[in-house]
Amino acid sequence: MTNSALEKFNVTALTENQVEQLTKIENYIQKQLQQATNSVVVIEGAAGTGKSVILTKLFEKLQRGTKEPDSAYYGLKNKFTVNHPELLKVYQELSETVTSLKKSDYMRPTSLINQAHKNKQRYDVIVVDEGHLLLSKPEPYIRFKQDNQLSELIKLARVVIVVFDFNQVMQSKMFWNRTLLETCLAPYPHQTFELTMQYRMQAPASVQTWISALASGTILSLPKDMGHYNLRIFERAADMYATIKQRNEAVGLSRMLATTGFVKRSATEHNVYLDDFNLPWDEYDVQTTPWAERPASINEVGSIYTIQGFDLNYAGVILGPPFMYDEENDQIFIDTDKVTHREIYKKTPHITDEKAMEEMKQSVMFHVLNILLTRGTRGLYLTAADDKLRNRLGQL
Repeated sequence: MTNSALEKFNVTALTENQVEQLTKIENYIQKQLQQATNSVVVIEGAAGTGKSVILTKLFEKLQRGTKEPDSAYYGLKNKFTVNHPELLKVYQELSETVTSLKKSDYMRPTSLINQAHKNKQRYDVIVVDEGHLLLSKPEPYIRFKQDNQLSELIKLARVVIVVFDFNQVMQSKMFWNRTLLETCLAPYPHQTFELTMQYRMQAPASVQTWISALASGTILSLPKDMGHYNLRIFERAADMYATIKQRNEAVGLSRMLATTGFVKRSATEHNVYLDDFNLPWDEYDVQTTPWAERPASINEVGSIYTIQGFDLNYAGVILGPPFMYDEENDQIFIDTDKVTHREIYKKTPHITDEKAMEEMKQSVMFHVLNILLTRGTRGLYLTAADDKLRNRLGQL
């Protein structure tokens, strides 16, 4: 895989399974466009199952069809929205390479909702990537005053197509579970399509099972057969970084990633540091080029805010200080007091029980881990800040 996110999003040819799924989705959309009520398509799938690829091809067909008199989409007004600034950059870059697409087709949800209300605009189809990042509570700071972005988007379009992965819910202000989603969908006709085939990780099922278990706190023995997938545990982050740089020189698109938990040592510094390793943690950057595509980002550490939704060839992942080892149960647990990014734990109207809130605080950090562990197509390298956890992983 070359150092371009566009290669992942705008593949030249879909697989047979993807063509079949896209055909089913289009059939439902075309049927619902003939109805008087608004409706919703939900696409569910774990990380790496090609959700963004399906959306990219679907939206390209929608927009191309708006100009073709014999198309079911002729004359439609459509929009594409994603609540992730790095992914928005990729989609806007994509619009410059595909003649049927325009940069203005792509917007953040809050901007789309507020603009539609201001101009009394309605749409035929709205496509939503990373629906699990939609706000589920008001956020006056970014001028979202309603209760739920998905509910507002459904009101604006005859058909909404939205992607969901509940294992990628990362913040309380974007809290989603199946109950809340079903509540939002209840007033409308809707259908769910599930994507199950893994396209990102070129690893045997045993390796995928091991990574999935670790992402939920369970430590299994390393698989005996890893195929061509390179899974390694490192004692020192500095050594892991040296290997990542070698991989980047050889094949490109290899980066260091880390969870939250590294305390700022000064007002102007926010670094990830461990043994001899010490690099800036890149939470978000306003540059137009996505983080992983910038050559200079080899000297930075990526976060969920810069890497979610993207592929790497090799990912070097540091489990930050909140990820601790429970010796009695041979499990990973989260010390939520060590989470430095406190924004993820703000109050939400959807969780009022104290025990449920504590469970949410644990689960979102494991969701973050799941996102980071599933970035590498060819390999995953691991180390941990907690001495006991690092030693336990090293025993594997």
